[in-house]
Amino acid sequence: MDTLTDDLCYQALKTRDARFDGRFYTAVLTTGIFCRPICPAVTPKRGNVRFYPSAEAAMANGFRPCLRCRPEAAPGSPAAAGVHTTLARAVRLVEEGALDTGSVPDLAERLGITDRYLRQLYKRHTGVTPQQHAQARRLLRARQLIVDSNLSMTEIADIAGFGSLRRFNHTLKQAYGDAPTAYRRGLRQPAGNTTRHRPDAPFKPARDDLVLFLQARPPFDSDALLAFFRARAVPGLEAVGEDYYARALHIRGQSGLMICRPRTDQPGLQVILRGPARQAILEVSARVRRLFDLDADLPTIADHLARDPMLHPVVTRHPGLRVPGCWDRFEFAMRAILGQQISVAAARTLAGRMVAGYGVALPEELVEGTGITHRFPEPEDLAGQPLSTLGLPRSRAETLARVITRFAEPGFAELDGNTLLEQLATLRGIGPWTLNYLALRGLGDPDAFPASDLGILKATAQLGGPADPKSLIHHAERWRPWRAYAAQYLWAELATHSLRQETTV
Repeated sequence: MDTLTDDLCYQALKTRDARFDGRFYTAVLTTGIFCRPICPAVTPKRGNVRFYPSAEAAMANGFRPCLRCRPEAAPGSPAAAGVHTTLARAVRLVEEGALDTGSVPDLAERLGITDRYLRQLYKRHTGVTPQQHAQARRLLRARQLIVDSNLSMTEIADIAGFGSLRRFNHTLKQAYGDAPTAYRRGLRQPAGNTTRHRPDAPFKPARDDLVLFLQARPPFDSDALLAFFRARAVPGLEAVGEDYYARALHIRGQSGLMICRPRTDQPGLQVILRGPARQAILEVSARVRRLFDLDADLPTIADHLARDPMLHPVVTRHPGLRVPGCWDRFEFAMRAILGQQISVAAARTLAGRMVAGYGVALPEELVEGTGITHRFPEPEDLAGQPLSTLGLPRSRAETLARVITRFAEPGFAELDGNTLLEQLATLRGIGPWTLNYLALRGLGDPDAFPASDLGILKATAQLGGPADPKSLIHHAERWRPWRAYAAQYLWAELATHSLRQETTV
């Protein structure tokens, strides 16, 4: 654990400080159980505990997850995040099931390193091997699906990669000390047509939908996120209401409809997945966490940024503000280029034309009543198409074509963030603003900062700060490593005062 000492962890444990939820886990030697720091159980004696940076590390050392505080439901916070870009990507790929069907050497080859080096990185920064991480994650995800979804045990065994229901039951009983059915909460299946008369019925759970709950690290401003997505919703692809975000998706060759609704009882989301893509729920949940920035340690970030007198009042006015992510790197690259030097509304119109013209239509029974009609086109759907017919300047259409060609190359979309940006930077029509915005939302870089953005410059000038990019870059050094969040605070502040000249998509 690079930043937290055992003594600090124990102090956080004694106070049940929610800011540390997901940052460490407490293993109790006398019980063999490990917990989140917010667990309501009696605080164990100092000499009886060990601290681990991840739930996987605790499980790899022989401890069982607590059934009361449910470590599998904690906001995800891999110890590797921000420490090493290659390892961060490896953790993401393992989270999405890379070792369910492949080996560690396969994963290492995909990352462009040796399997020995991958194991060393993993052990040094997470405390476990890649295989231990994958096995523990499978167990944790399985239990989350048992408690927080309406899937059958057979479906969960299949999705979590256990191969058979018998192996699933045996493994979970061995890991948790009880049969899976003993701790199932059991979500009620909503009646098929009881809400059909309501205007938002298509966005409520239906009988055959998969429903999953995802927690967010508090505070969580879901209203700000929905407002952000609502202003940028692409016609035919997305629909955003007062209390939901919905979109078409296509994963592992299967299409589906996803609906995210903020929870009212605690910070987090209810995720509704409709259609064949429900089999990819683990990958969907990982993408949703990034899209809604559920795992951000907002108290730490806010405390750091508030040290700047210029940002202090802004941070105070916007508690729980997140950096909205993206659903797919290629989709976001297209949207970012379409939105260069035009308004948000104009960018939405162009993206809607792209979806309608080249996206794949979804079955009517899947999207009935939602206004969603197509999934976003893949690179191969757009390659060679006359994109100037969308109403673009010729130079912008040529830039799109160049980026489409690169994303059509096998493995390009999976490159680590720095390499991908370096490759895109060589293409004509891709400038610093586009690269920084791709890093900020498309790649989830918490330190990305588009200093030349007109909205950011206007906001800092209104707050008495720098009014030109060079001075702002110098001033923003004090915001590292959270400059992306500083940018989001500045955009939010400008929007609050109706001053923002929207330049982002």
